Amino acid sequence: MNFLRKYWHDIGGFVALAVCAYLLLDQQNISEIKMILWLSFVAILIHQFEEYRWPGYFPGIFNIVIFKSTNPERYPLNSQSAMVINILIAYIFYLIPVFFVDKIWLGLAPILMGFFQFFWHGFFANIRAKTIYNPGLFAVLFFHIPIGYWYINYIVSNNLTTQLDWIYGIIYFVIAIYVFIIKGNMWLKNEKSSFKFTNKQLGPYIAK
Repeated sequence: MNFLRKYWHDIGGFVALAVCAYLLLDQQNISEIKMILWLSFVAILIHQFEEYRWPGYFPGIFNIVIFKSTNPERYPLNSQSAMVINILIAYIFYLIPVFFVDKIWLGLAPILMGFFQFFWHGFFANIRAKTIYNPGLFAVLFFHIPIGYWYINYIVSNNLTTQLDWIYGIIYFVIAIYVFIIKGNMWLKNEKSSFKFTNKQLGPYIAK
């Protein structure tokens, strides 16, 4: 578990590379909508790598800038809760739609989360930190947004959506935000947690 806790984001980076290699080698046998959903999965893995490995100081943004924590190395987010929440988001919320491409609402929800990340990283976090960049924003701008646009354009232009797909997709997206992000952080926070972030992950905010 210690190995996974330390390297889960690096493993995700290797998984992303493996998926890209698979898509490149077998692209002729992969439907366009499945290709989009695979790339959406890649996007979240890159996003997580950017947040926690390179440049990797998202925990500092979250704990110090957003929550003004006096124990930012472990509260409210800690290395255990970050691992659990992000693995569930990537390998359940983002990956499952790849295998059920005909369930449009199932694929729509993570696409909507990608757009939501634009407002979180692009506006909210930058305004709070008084910056123009924070870890995760690159993946949002160059992966989530264009992939999301591609997916929505594809399902709309091919008449694959129904009103219920949009309703279910939005409901599922809201539930995912609530369970994985809001409640997930509440359930797993612990001021006495032994699962600490490194100084590098707290970034330039550690001394502030």
